[in-house]
Amino acid sequence: MRVVNRRLYALVIAVAAARLAMQVVAMPPYAGLDELYHVARLAFVMEEHRNPTTREASIPAYLEATTQRKADAVPSFALLQDQWRNAPPVRDRAAAPVKPYARPNYEAQQPSGYYSLVAPLARLAPRTVLNELRVWRWASVLFALVTIVAIASIGERWLGSAGIAAAALVPFLPTWETLVLRAGNDALACALVASAIAVTVRKSSVVAEALLWAAAIAIKLYTWPLAIAVPILWWRQRAPKSRAIAVTLAALIAALLTVADLSARTKNPIGVVAYSEATSAPPRLDVLQLVKVSIASAAWTSGEHFDALRPWAIAAYVLPVLVAIALAWRRSDAALVAAVLLAFAAAQCVNVILCIIKQTPQIGGKEGWYWFVLAPLLVPALLAPAAARFRWLPWWIVAWDVVITDCELIPTWAGLTSPSHPSLLFRWGPMHLPAAWAIGFRVVQVAGLIAIRTMKDER
Repeated sequence: MRVVNRRLYALVIAVAAARLAMQVVAMPPYAGLDELYHVARLAFVMEEHRNPTTREASIPAYLEATTQRKADAVPSFALLQDQWRNAPPVRDRAAAPVKPYARPNYEAQQPSGYYSLVAPLARLAPRTVLNELRVWRWASVLFALVTIVAIASIGERWLGSAGIAAAALVPFLPTWETLVLRAGNDALACALVASAIAVTVRKSSVVAEALLWAAAIAIKLYTWPLAIAVPILWWRQRAPKSRAIAVTLAALIAALLTVADLSARTKNPIGVVAYSEATSAPPRLDVLQLVKVSIASAAWTSGEHFDALRPWAIAAYVLPVLVAIALAWRRSDAALVAAVLLAFAAAQCVNVILCIIKQTPQIGGKEGWYWFVLAPLLVPALLAPAAARFRWLPWWIVAWDVVITDCELIPTWAGLTSPSHPSLLFRWGPMHLPAAWAIGFRVVQVAGLIAIRTMKDER
């Protein structure tokens, strides 16, 4: 690797670490996307040394106290939502009592790998409610950094220094931050699938490729559609059949073991609790609402507090990026991009259809944040060429990250906004100027991006 590229990687890691740390520092306890229930499962695994079933009580007593909003429990932002400004002070307490477990945890529907691997890390610090949350969140930061490096590696292979530089933009996508920066299995899933794609793209060790794809498939089911990219990449590389056979076998074994695990602990082979909870009346399918929620939850950093960009603000944020991507489109990537997008969309549609067939009380497939797991392929194939051609595009993305995160999300987490005071851009308001501590993080990030852009241009 050339010296310039090593420096680019170092700058990308520094910029990403500053942005990820900024997010972690600001997040209140259990800030959306089911974090409390992921934490409950992690705590159960750490205590019992096994993964729970979907039918047994597995939520620790001290976390059940949080769900019941008891005054002596650590409060949950996701549960309190617009009442967060009146929440009791966030004070740490011992992570006890653990037993008796309160009730079944629907997050037992997830594959076991992440929880078995990450749960013991909380023993590295004194066992308190906030310490275990911090340890598991910082593990997600590490996995997020691995994802960034893997995306940079893919980008370097396809576009050289411009591809490395584009990886620095990923942590400035607010919804990607939400996906990976919680105590939950998404960060590890993203890291493994990004690393697996990077190894495939760079034609590295067959053993590493097989192990990484097997691990990615074992961690979370939404990684499975990305495997559609592998045959296309092999066809491009004219890969030997022995390589394809080895990786395919490893992936199939991982899939079978995952299905066996889920079948043993849940009521169905893919684990989804909702598929086993039939209602007397089938749920109503509102396609327009499904599309609207998918777009809104992809554009806004999603969570149970229901903040959202207004529709015109979503258009102002996203359309210039899409136009730049369309103008910089590389036809050589058309088959790969189309296959991955269609495979992921098909998986989301299957989720919706199964919910309807099973007459379940919820309809899946509208989780717009899940699409950001595709970043390892879409950033090098789409965003990197656009950012290389249009110098304004990286700064447009960063500017909107400041507006969304610094001026809206962090004030909401601080209890300074409300749905009763909507702003021009957001359903909650009012908007605020960035806090002084956030400005310090932003100075580091912008300085790093300027250095990255300058170094890339000098190549």
